[in-house]
Amino acid sequence: MPKVIITDSTIPIALHELDKWSGKLTWELYAERLASVLGEKRISRYTLLSYPVLADAFKQKKNLLRAAPQSSAVEVQDVTLEFAKKQIETLEAKVARLERENNLFREQFVRWQHNLYMMPHVDMEKLNAQVDKPLPALNRR
Repeated sequence: MPKVIITDSTIPIALHELDKWSGKLTWELYAERLASVLGEKRISRYTLLSYPVLADAFKQKKNLLRAAPQSSAVEVQDVTLEFAKKQIETLEAKVARLERENNLFREQFVRWQHNLYMMPHVDMEKLNAQVDKPLPALNRR
């Protein structure tokens, strides 16, 4: 059985690496950097492509990098200012990605709501009462 590299705990790390990416972006370069961050020898492009959230974020970042104007040759000598700019770019990319995910979840909710409403013999009030029930308490002893 192959080793599972991408898990629920490593997906946020992989997304953060995409958020802070600058320069040329390819699957090979991204897989190489992610492997070094996760302490792995290598991660294949196909492994990353098998996770829709990573594939979608990669596509979005690639489009964002294409649309962004290329930086000029003049470089600022202030290291603090450069660090702040880099951090702002990373956070802006993260916000854009999260807004897109949020919009997709909203669309999914509206689609579910419409489909349930159109189903025959579905009592929306009973459904709402069932959906809004709190989760059961966990006893971890």
